Amino acid sequence: MRHTKTILIFLMIALFTSLSLQASDTGSHHFDWAGFFGKLLNSSILIGAIIYFMRKPIIEMLSKKSIEIKTDIEVRESELKAHKESLAGIQGRLDRIEAEVGEMLADAQKSGEREVLRIQELARRESERIIRNSGEEIDARIEKSIKELKKKIADMTIEEFRTNYRSLLTMDLHKKIIDKNIEISGDIIEKG
Repeated sequence: MRHTKTILIFLMIALFTSLSLQASDTGSHHFDWAGFFGKLLNSSILIGAIIYFMRKPIIEMLSKKSIEIKTDIEVRESELKAHKESLAGIQGRLDRIEAEVGEMLADAQKSGEREVLRIQELARRESERIIRNSGEEIDARIEKSIKELKKKIADMTIEEFRTNYRSLLTMDLHKKIIDKNIEISGDIIEKG
């Protein structure tokens, strides 16, 4: 059916071409319909020949191109699906990481609070130790000062005694004190 239409169109174009050739012989000055249809026929034959001979390569090229486009679309869809799955995996990992970071922050805060308490306890113990050592050092210094003061008072008293009683102590008085001490010592020895 298609071939008969093509042949019929070809015949009509041929008829118009022959009419245009006859009309050009008459020399009239009206629109040259025959020339117009002749050019139309030539263009149609050229386009028809191009379509006839190039139809299969064009169809093959277009079918290959459509197959390539379809394959490309399928590949892109599969890549898109893979990317979506990868993105979902990454989002899941990000969610897990976010949860882990939250846990780490909570643990760090608890650890920090425990460390603060531990440091406060150490500081309290150290301050008590320093206060205790300072108290002991102060007591030791006071005791030492008291001993030095007693020694100084004793030295001063002895010196005062020497200066005051040397003038009062005569040889006779000294002899009486010695005799009295010997007597006391003898009594102690006899009782012992």
